[in-house]
Amino acid sequence: MTVPTPRPSRIGSRRAAILAGVVFVALAVALWVGLGGGGSAAPSSSPGTGPTTSSGMGDLPLVTVPPTAAGAVTPAPAVSAGPTPAVGSAPPSAGATPAAGEAIRANRIRIARLGVDLAIIEGDGIDAPIGKAAHYPGSAWPGEGSNIYIYGHAREGMLITLWQARAGDTIALDLVDGTSRTYVVTKVLPKVHWDAVKYLEPTKTEQLTVQTSTSYEPTAPRFVVIAVPAP
Repeated sequence: MTVPTPRPSRIGSRRAAILAGVVFVALAVALWVGLGGGGSAAPSSSPGTGPTTSSGMGDLPLVTVPPTAAGAVTPAPAVSAGPTPAVGSAPPSAGATPAAGEAIRANRIRIARLGVDLAIIEGDGIDAPIGKAAHYPGSAWPGEGSNIYIYGHAREGMLITLWQARAGDTIALDLVDGTSRTYVVTKVLPKVHWDAVKYLEPTKTEQLTVQTSTSYEPTAPRFVVIAVPAP
């Protein structure tokens, strides 16, 4: 008696094809991740939505000031811990100096309504400090009659509450001589273009410019607040 040759099951063949497809997709994903395509996405926080919960270096927007070489743009550092470029692409020109006056360095910035109370250090024009605010090098100090430029990270406990600033808010700068200067917010600019150099330039009268970021993206808008000396 002739024994018939068993025919392959259609169901078995279909299962084998599906399994092969799954294996192919898994291998492709593994290769993509291995080549660096599996980085995590930046947070979607933006002014108006409020701060997100912070659990590490990279969960809130970061910010730095522009590079120190005139006309140059600093490449954006890694999102995980590094800052992004800030307003402008170059510092004030060497020929544009603040008006002469009795300059007194500030060592603290306080915005009572927003819960901001940070030490101020001299910035390097590249990095923003953690847990402090920075003074942009070359910008004015109180008493010089020009643009005082302070910047910092948009993080909890730092400048993220600047997103809720409004005209009429008062900003106090504590000075190294033990006195303080008060400034009143006159402009809130939530979407300043990332390379808007004019906000770094000296001004004919004294003003305080405070800047933070809105996103991880290097070219995301900057959040800028401008204040003038209180009467």
